[in-house]
Amino acid sequence: MEVVVVPSLPKQSNSFTAADEVINSLLDFRPEKWGLPPFQDWVEDTLPLTPWHIGGPVIKGFGRGSKVLGIPTANLSTDGCAALVSEHPAGVYFGWAGLSDRRMVYKMVMSIGWNPYFNNTEKTIEPWLLHDFDEDFYGEDLRLVIVGYIRPEANFSTLDSLIAKIHEDRKIAERALDLPLYSKFKDDPYLISSEA
Repeated sequence: MEVVVVPSLPKQSNSFTAADEVINSLLDFRPEKWGLPPFQDWVEDTLPLTPWHIGGPVIKGFGRGSKVLGIPTANLSTDGCAALVSEHPAGVYFGWAGLSDRRMVYKMVMSIGWNPYFNNTEKTIEPWLLHDFDEDFYGEDLRLVIVGYIRPEANFSTLDSLIAKIHEDRKIAERALDLPLYSKFKDDPYLISSEA
């Protein structure tokens, strides 16, 4: 018999050494790996989700996004949304981002997680707005509508492999957000609303 374990608490995988595989969430279960028919709900390497909303002022993160990775992220605090963040497994998500001061909407891909390569001790929310901005927008109100899932959080042996995977995630998100399944959420009023 094959055994797949989904621990109920983060960072418990060491407790299940007898399992054939330990995954962080049922989002990560791939039945075809076990000789079963694949799930039919994956679309273009993405898993559609019931959209969820998260937002707040853009805060300074660890300073790694632009400086170390060359990927400018717009970090959100987890303080006001800890329950919502804890409901979603660590991984890479995508959707739409709105900066209410600018009343503009952008494609985005984001990481929610512990960033194991950097040994974070707290879970972070790091969206990457897929647009070239001329300036920072710290303090501006950022609204996100998350519409899909790409992959679980992973550790990488090298910085280059991490950067390459992030760019692959970007390509998957950009392509998926052009599909009607996801593009319809670009018009969600939450994205440019000035009300919390």
